[in-house]
Amino acid sequence: MSSLVTLALTGVAAASAAVPAHAVAVPCNTAALIAAINNANLNVDTVIDLEPYCLYEVTAPYTAGADDGLPPITNTNGVTINGHHATIKRVSTAPFRLFEVGTSATVLGRLTLNDLTVMNGQPAGPVGGGAVLVNRNSTFAGTNVAFQGGTANIGGGIRFLPGTTGTLTDSRITDNRTTGGASTAGGVYSEGQVSLVKTRITGNRARVGGGIGHPSGTLAITGSTINHNTAFDAGGGISTDGSGALHVTRTAVTDNRVTTGGLGTGTGGGVHIGFGGSQAFRNSTIEGNTVAVQAADDGGGGIFSFGGALTLDFTKVRGNKLIGEAGHGAGISALGGTVNILNSSDVSGNLAAGRYSLGGGLYTAGLLATAPAVTVKKSSIDRNKVSGTGSRGAGIYNAAGTYQLTDASVRFNVAPDAPAPGGIWTSTAITSVTNTRITGNTPTNCRFSPAPVTSCVG
Repeated sequence: MSSLVTLALTGVAAASAAVPAHAVAVPCNTAALIAAINNANLNVDTVIDLEPYCLYEVTAPYTAGADDGLPPITNTNGVTINGHHATIKRVSTAPFRLFEVGTSATVLGRLTLNDLTVMNGQPAGPVGGGAVLVNRNSTFAGTNVAFQGGTANIGGGIRFLPGTTGTLTDSRITDNRTTGGASTAGGVYSEGQVSLVKTRITGNRARVGGGIGHPSGTLAITGSTINHNTAFDAGGGISTDGSGALHVTRTAVTDNRVTTGGLGTGTGGGVHIGFGGSQAFRNSTIEGNTVAVQAADDGGGGIFSFGGALTLDFTKVRGNKLIGEAGHGAGISALGGTVNILNSSDVSGNLAAGRYSLGGGLYTAGLLATAPAVTVKKSSIDRNKVSGTGSRGAGIYNAAGTYQLTDASVRFNVAPDAPAPGGIWTSTAITSVTNTRITGNTPTNCRFSPAPVTSCVG
């Protein structure tokens, strides 16, 4: 009797267990790939295995008038394509992207790509997403994927629209670019809930946001590298603004640049923060980024913050540069908002090279009559430099703002000859100074500053 009960219970368990999705092997043939995606959208064979190391050449849109080379993913249960190191490449004079997930805010899709390279997408329409467009409320995940050589108006590599969910892990977004009027986000344009994990974003180009554009939503970047990207106006590595939240952890934002050729601004060699939102960098490095100063008030070789809520926690902003006259903030330039530099963070070794440069380490000024609030705690602003006639404040230049300096250091910063303090230049008195060393700056620590700094001598 007990054996019959056991058998019955086992049968029930077996009957209720999920049946693994059947994987269909697709030969090295683009027509076969298109047929497999169409079947997967109908919930038939939703796991697609590509032939290892095959090159799938897409020579035309999947149907006349479409802006996609492959059928859009419209299965909400999910379609998975295992590339096995294969490549899907647009090979055509006709413009089209490769993948689209969902087709509208109500026709949704879910796509997972693994071990795959997607190349040379180029949509004709203004919506963008060179390799992949993820439509509203749809979902995309990629592991060990590469998006290369894409071109679009927005998001040369991939675009996530509002309401989307996306994850990229161990992936590469390289050598993509944007063109046209918007020309935003050479690599990734993120408006949804998006995570980039152990992902490299390099060699991308755009007018704004050479590597990443992030106007809204939540973007989390962990253990990643953002380097050698170029913007022509703002945000060589990252451009973020609006009501969005940016969380960057254990990530290097290095050797990005803002160069000439845009519409006249030059801000945020590593990171450009537009009005609003919150931005937190933890255990990260913002290093070796450059801004070619095009006009007065340009700056932020490492970070430019325009009214954001910026927090640096165990983060280094070092070796960034401003090249050209009247640049502001080789390390950080903050207009309005809040800046919190905390817990062994340092702003060091930054250089503003040009006449009338202000703030080698940190520059602060008001925005719409609102002064920034700055906290430097258990952190350092050391060894920064401004050069050229009329340059001021190698460590800190405070045109407007309130400061709290606690257990901090402002040391060994270098400005030209007096009356240019090498340590701190401030237009308003800085009185909240606790256990802070302001020493060894050239030619003076704070002397010749228009307003005093408590406990600063010489």
